[in-house]
Amino acid sequence: MIKMSRKTVVIIHTTFWTLYILLGVLVNVAVHNQLKVTTALYRKDLSDPFTWIGYGRTIFTCYLSLWVFNYLFNRKQYLVSLIAIVALILFDVGLRHIVEQSFIGPLFGLWQYQQGITANEYLVDNIFYSALGIFICFFLKIINDYFINEKIRQEKTYMELQFLKSQVNPHFLFNSFNNLYGLSLTEPHKTPDAILKLAELTRYMIYESNGEKVPLAKEITYLYNLIELQKLRYEEVVRLDLNIKFEDSGQLIAPLLLIPFVENAFKHGDVNDELHPVAIVLTIQTNHLYFYVFNKISYAKNKDLTGGIGLINVQRRLELLYPDKFTVNIQNDGQFYTSELDLILI
Repeated sequence: MIKMSRKTVVIIHTTFWTLYILLGVLVNVAVHNQLKVTTALYRKDLSDPFTWIGYGRTIFTCYLSLWVFNYLFNRKQYLVSLIAIVALILFDVGLRHIVEQSFIGPLFGLWQYQQGITANEYLVDNIFYSALGIFICFFLKIINDYFINEKIRQEKTYMELQFLKSQVNPHFLFNSFNNLYGLSLTEPHKTPDAILKLAELTRYMIYESNGEKVPLAKEITYLYNLIELQKLRYEEVVRLDLNIKFEDSGQLIAPLLLIPFVENAFKHGDVNDELHPVAIVLTIQTNHLYFYVFNKISYAKNKDLTGGIGLINVQRRLELLYPDKFTVNIQNDGQFYTSELDLILI
């Protein structure tokens, strides 16, 4: 989280209180002069010592209140915070009485109230304004904490997304290099084409998928290239039913979101079964995306010894990027594996 320098904080606070005082004097002049505000009246009120005494007390009490609320909130003592509000209101009234009636009045002969005013009368006359100031500080504290926590939450989400996205590339490259190694041993003549395809895919991952969203058309092109790369691994004919219905109208999607579903089918599926070919269906209607992948499970071929992170990764990314905008349905009956994604593109 970006932290402001002490100098910047001081400037912001000074500017706030300056504007607060100037506006407060303007309101006070208007209220006490039947909404008549003149330069002379404004200067008179602004130069009144009780104006500065009052605002000085307000500023002191405000920062004291914020310190108390910070102390109690950090310790989750919310009930005590309510008690502290009452105590701070009484403290503010008492402070005003001491400063104005017990110090300024006797010392300088300046009286805001008559000398014989009782404590109850003074309390009744001042408690509303003191309470208003304390409650404003209290709600400012709550609002400030909300925005700070929201900022922290957004930054944590961003960092988690970056981490999840960073996992996609190594995971994909690790699988691809394993496949290239096997291809170079069994069908070396296919290796140059596979390397070229991998280079195109890597360029997309590194240079074109850095944004939060990418054009859906580019993601589909990437999907085609990935399928072609996967098909180069096999000596036999790859049995694949590919059905993509898409009209480009500028839709955007989080990058590399569909890839794990396809990788999973080629990694764990029987891609040579003529009766049960791998099926990939992608349909986009306006902002609604439907993605379906089906494969027969292969327990003898294709599977490497490392655990996969792909589908777990994509599930978490969907939760962060498209909350309440998607459904994922995965079925595994031991013979066939299907995965479906319904997604509202936003």
